[in-house]
Amino acid sequence: EPAVLSSLQNRFDIDKIYTFTGPILIALNPFKGIPGLYAEDVLKSFISIKPSTKPHVFNTSNSAYRGICDRQKNQTVLISGESGAGKTETTKHVMKFLAMAGSTNGIVTDVERQVLESNPLLEAFGNARTLRNDNSSRFGKFIELQFRGGDKSAIETGPGQHARLCGARIRTYLLEKVR
Repeated sequence: EPAVLSSLQNRFDIDKIYTFTGPILIALNPFKGIPGLYAEDVLKSFISIKPSTKPHVFNTSNSAYRGICDRQKNQTVLISGESGAGKTETTKHVMKFLAMAGSTNGIVTDVERQVLESNPLLEAFGNARTLRNDNSSRFGKFIELQFRGGDKSAIETGPGQHARLCGARIRTYLLEKVR
């Protein structure tokens, strides 16, 4: 659709890399750092019971977190795209948000830190150089983050409900043997 592409291009030109299309968040890889886009104060501004209308990966992360806390339902965040689209970076931002959302005063536990630090290690194995990406994964990853009820000093998540990241399970799927 030309109108959609034009709108995405206009937003991209002013460093607005996130756009909602209904419930779907479209993210465009800027291939550069955008100052303040993922700053800690920005992350904390999205940790809220009241949903935001601002398109951002932290908003999508907060919606998943709210589903866990308010409805006690498993949530799925699907991150998809071509090689070099920024899937790994987006995954890191989602995981960081989910760890911080349930933290006490922004302090993550050792388990939360280990979960957050596992992603770069996983990326180091099984990758290959492609025409578009020097570090392209040959594997699909299913990352299951596990939560437990948090303590009363954690950020209020609803009517007496808290959730804190307590573990993870990662499954990999071989996508290509030819690389």
